[in-house]
Amino acid sequence: MTRLTGSTSYFVEAPGPSSAVIEWFRNLPEPPEETSTEYGFVLYFRSFGPLVYNEKAAIDVSRSPVVTIVLPTLCREILWTVGEVHFLPTLSLPEGKRLQRIVRAFAKWLKGKEKIYDQSPKVVSLLAYYIEGTARNRGDIYALPSGLEHLERGGYVISHRESEFVVDRVCRQLLLRGINCGPADNLR
Repeated sequence: MTRLTGSTSYFVEAPGPSSAVIEWFRNLPEPPEETSTEYGFVLYFRSFGPLVYNEKAAIDVSRSPVVTIVLPTLCREILWTVGEVHFLPTLSLPEGKRLQRIVRAFAKWLKGKEKIYDQSPKVVSLLAYYIEGTARNRGDIYALPSGLEHLERGGYVISHRESEFVVDRVCRQLLLRGINCGPADNLR
């Protein structure tokens, strides 16, 4: 039995109530059910199968037809966090094939945007200068129009997973460049 593996995509867009990524999923022929989370959304493709729960009564995202989305946020006054789309299910066929078609279609759509960070050392983007902290360790990053505008204006992005220690370190480094992140009390 074939099993399909998960993948994660990274993007930069303006923090806020609307998201081009969420809209992409809403415009699918069979849009998923949306559940808000602390960081974004869980999208459930009910027609692809049931939700599977683990021993702690939480949804097992590796065995359920769900996609998790972490939306960009504002950190301090100037840092945006990188958005993430997690296709984590390793569903067996045929459910996996249906979800895999969505994975491929989303990847094609996202690759139509400007790649601002490439994990390959052979490819260098001038906009990679504005990617700070561990966001460089995750994978290729694409900019949607609002994210591209932010970076072209000299805005910086970090991973949403950064600890306050890392955010403080990034802000100290930016201060050496003459850029003030703002007070630490403006947290994500």
